[in-house]
Amino acid sequence: MNEVYLSNNAGHRVPPADAPDPIAASGQTLTNATALAADSATVVAGATYAFTSMLLGGFIFGIAATTTAANIIWACPIYKTIIIVIPTGVTTLHYATNVINGVGYLRRLTD
Repeated sequence: MNEVYLSNNAGHRVPPADAPDPIAASGQTLTNATALAADSATVVAGATYAFTSMLLGGFIFGIAATTTAANIIWACPIYKTIIIVIPTGVTTLHYATNVINGVGYLRRLTD
């Protein structure tokens, strides 16, 4: 059996974004009522997540408030999936959308 895995810039082994293996019932719906307003989701420190942007616009993410451009670590355009590796000790994922009522889905992946 062949497996295809990639490494991100930090050297973490990650699955291809279009073929994640999520943990059952781990999904969270992320949405934002105001364009570019800072919001956050609770995550598990050190875990790997897949995020898919589904409706209206893209998302930006960081481990600190995304209202400061220097804090933006990940970006996901509409209708795409990205892999996010949460650093050890971090339990809050900050995010914003570029439109009103953008919707995306965050799923924790198996280790």
